Amino acid sequence: MRRHPRTPGTTGRRARRGLCAAAALLVAATSTTPAHAIGNQARNEDWVYRSDSLCVLVYAEMLDLSSSNGGSYQTSAANVYGPRDGIPCGRWQAVPAGHLLIRQVVLVYDLTHQVWGACPDLDSGWHYTPNTTFHADWYMWSGEGSNPAPCGTAWYATQAFGYVWDDGWNGGSLPSGNVWITAKYGLQAKTPPAQPPRPSWITGTGAIDPSRLPDRLPLIGADGEPKRTGSGDVATVDTATLFGPPSQPPPG
Repeated sequence: MRRHPRTPGTTGRRARRGLCAAAALLVAATSTTPAHAIGNQARNEDWVYRSDSLCVLVYAEMLDLSSSNGGSYQTSAANVYGPRDGIPCGRWQAVPAGHLLIRQVVLVYDLTHQVWGACPDLDSGWHYTPNTTFHADWYMWSGEGSNPAPCGTAWYATQAFGYVWDDGWNGGSLPSGNVWITAKYGLQAKTPPAQPPRPSWITGTGAIDPSRLPDRLPLIGADGEPKRTGSGDVATVDTATLFGPPSQPPPG
């Protein structure tokens, strides 16, 4: 467990330690393994795109460090692989600058209305790798002593996205799994409520099912309730913008 997370925004600066082609092949053989939680951590790693020419492996993590006054920490990473000796996804494959995209969105469960929404303060937006690379990562950390739950005391999950340009944007996203996080100034829940199910639009393997994805998701505020517009309506975000890749090719 990393006690001192890296500064947010270190996109494309390092490869995940210990990851190698052999490990990638192992993941390929167990690609339906669900996310698993260890105490106050949930993490998941899996393929989101595979072809004969390029493959994308995505990692998602949610970590609660509030017990040590360390806030909360969300991680996303994406690695590109190419064929090796005729075997797809057999080795790391660098792609030109801007041809690898990463994003992370943090989902939060509205306990009152029993629906998953998006935490607007924890949406990284899309980031293109600035250099030729096979790797991109992104970190968001609330920092020591700050509020670990910016969208209220609730269940949280990191949704990590990775896309590679291969005659079009190809890739997908993966959920970390759920972690219960208590707001700094909220009442500490002695026993968290039962974990909510995955959203109905996320499949058993973690992929998003477009046929089930609603057009919009609620935005959750600091109190854990849906935010409201000036007219009193629930504030929402367009899921095509939130979850879909850009419509334009890589910049430059």
